[in-house]
Amino acid sequence: MPLSAEHEGLHPAGSDDADWQESVYLAWRDARSGLGGNHRIGNELNRRTANLWCGVYHQDGTRFRCNKEGDALRPLEEPGLCAGPQRLALDGEDLVFTLDGEGCTAVLHIIDDPGSLAEAGATAFGGTTGAAGTIFSNNFHLFCRVHGTVELDGRTWEVDAPAWRDHSWGVRRWDSFVSSRSFGGSAGDLQFRYGSMVGTNGSFFRHGSLEHGGQALEVASADMVVLVDDDSVRCRGADVRYHLADGAVTVVRMRTIGGMVGSTAQRCGWECVGDVEVDGTDSGWAFLEVNLNARNGADAPMFVLDEAMTNGVRRPE
Repeated sequence: MPLSAEHEGLHPAGSDDADWQESVYLAWRDARSGLGGNHRIGNELNRRTANLWCGVYHQDGTRFRCNKEGDALRPLEEPGLCAGPQRLALDGEDLVFTLDGEGCTAVLHIIDDPGSLAEAGATAFGGTTGAAGTIFSNNFHLFCRVHGTVELDGRTWEVDAPAWRDHSWGVRRWDSFVSSRSFGGSAGDLQFRYGSMVGTNGSFFRHGSLEHGGQALEVASADMVVLVDDDSVRCRGADVRYHLADGAVTVVRMRTIGGMVGSTAQRCGWECVGDVEVDGTDSGWAFLEVNLNARNGADAPMFVLDEAMTNGVRRPE
């Protein structure tokens, strides 16, 4: 079993704070089938509510989106979380993500990367309550693979894809930060992560990491430039520069193949996946999550290109 059932399941609320939440996130990209996806399941135990983001995309422009807020909380009998048509839970010893949406279904078995799993075991359950925002008290995250089937708009594919997932629980103050970015993926033996955040108090942090063949590289600094579309919401991609301690620079360039707006009652941001170049060579995949603070980061944007705020299936024009 990748992690214990206790770790994968819904944890008891550690306080009566209404902002106590637990969530799982999964992103994946299968270049062979042309598909990719971003998925989040949020459970707010003290409010007895659940929310979700769901986006499944084909690189031809077909997209499925499902966002819901304020659903009734439905604790599972087996370890895991669910909200709306999505669930991520243990089936025996297998961790499985399922989606049963109108126009899109998926059954994806998750296999954690052994090296990432060992790191998660050593670093799990450390959260962030720093000046830039209270996001979670406990967390683990892992690179992984997903394999299974996806049906989108009447077409069905077999999927075997690199992926990334996280699981966090604790008090989350969505209004403690005004903008943020999260990025991660892999290219061959290289795994990369990046994150940044601006707090409502004006604080700022950013951090990037690289691992090659399971060995951490010493990153002195990292920075990101995001390609933002005319609507000031959609992001066509991002360039991340990792400045290594030995003076070398690794540049990861990601270009989006599909995305959508992920919303909760307190946050509105862009979720997408895409393909990457590392130092100019096509070689991998990445997910990108950007909260650009459109309308204070919470209210829905006035306008978004490509109907990226609309639930259901959208076909390419």
